[in-house]
Amino acid sequence: MASGADVALAFAIAGACLAKERRLPPSAQSQEMFTCALAQLIRQALATDGGDPAFQAIVLQAQETAVHEHVQLRRARAADQRAVRTATNSIAHPGKLRRMPAGAVREALARLHALAAAGSWAALAQAVERALAQGLTEQPELRAPLEAMRSSPALTRLQRGDELLRLDAVRRYQALCERRGPLAGSHAAAAKGRTSAREGERAEQAAAAAFGKLAELLNRHREGAAGYRVVRSLRTPRGFPGTANKAKEEWDAALLHGEPGAAAELILLAEIKASPAAAMSDFPRLLRGLRRLAHASAETAYAFASADGEARFLGASLRQLEPVGHLLPSHVIYCCSATAEPPPQVLSAASKAVLLAEPASLAFALQVARGKSPPHSALAPVWNELQTAPRLRAALHQYETAAKARAAMLHPDDLVAAVERSLDQS
Repeated sequence: MASGADVALAFAIAGACLAKERRLPPSAQSQEMFTCALAQLIRQALATDGGDPAFQAIVLQAQETAVHEHVQLRRARAADQRAVRTATNSIAHPGKLRRMPAGAVREALARLHALAAAGSWAALAQAVERALAQGLTEQPELRAPLEAMRSSPALTRLQRGDELLRLDAVRRYQALCERRGPLAGSHAAAAKGRTSAREGERAEQAAAAAFGKLAELLNRHREGAAGYRVVRSLRTPRGFPGTANKAKEEWDAALLHGEPGAAAELILLAEIKASPAAAMSDFPRLLRGLRRLAHASAETAYAFASADGEARFLGASLRQLEPVGHLLPSHVIYCCSATAEPPPQVLSAASKAVLLAEPASLAFALQVARGKSPPHSALAPVWNELQTAPRLRAALHQYETAAKARAAMLHPDDLVAAVERSLDQS
């Protein structure tokens, strides 16, 4: 159930959106409602019980320099690990060691390889120092790489990263990250990714089967003339007119009509989603992608690569994909095979996240976390940015976007049934 803060924020945002559409300044009451509700939302998010671990992690990162350093180092950690292991393999790979005579040098290098493989970075650095100090590797082809490892910034960062993991603040941050979801690279994250992939595959299979049935019905209606066909995973050609800035460039499924060897007409274009909620975040990219396709020259045929071979489209057909304002053309749909749909949130999780991440929101949260009581008016900059900043456009238009995305959504079975009824009546 939505909290009072969620409802008030959504109401104030809707008022701001309506005022913008009418080219009127938003009311002072809307601003007051917004800042009060956002202040309440921030305090709720910071609560020990039932708070938002993702937001608490962001606030802790802003509070603690060690946590901030940990986050920065974590971003480079995978690359640093690869660099150090590559450097170790250059002199201590088991394949190289098999060709070396048995002795102290071979044993020292084998230990380096084992430590790098285990991710024991401090022990690896110590082993490199020991190998150099004991003079086990007087050969230039070994000494130079070892000296490079000893002074490696990547190895230094990995050791520092391990040191930070022992600090209480960093451990609290890690715990918050685990509460908000599995950490990137973890087994849990991999399992979640596999589950999402399976859900996506099931949705794609259901949509592909429905589109195949549509093509079959339409071709049968034309007494066997196979002019309709389905293509999947269409990719916008390189060098296509218009700008590709954050625009969708791959299209899940399309129903085409055209004679063999000729440029086809686009009959239906579908984006496939495993859940209705996924369409909302996708909607702006979809609009940008359609606007780009509408830049096609009407007289030109464009070749799109696809999972079903090359598909050539008439530019005139692509130009009909131009959205009217923020409305999708009638032959562009979202296809979702989910059986149950929860009621839409009053305030979407994405909108909450961007509002909480605003600099004024974080500054307010830091004061609250330090035991202070800042006035809700300190959040006025968020209200002002909401109406003008491109980064908050999705939050400002969240209700409109959700309504349009859901209006364009069809279940594959409903799509087939609608076409069958239409053909029966023709």
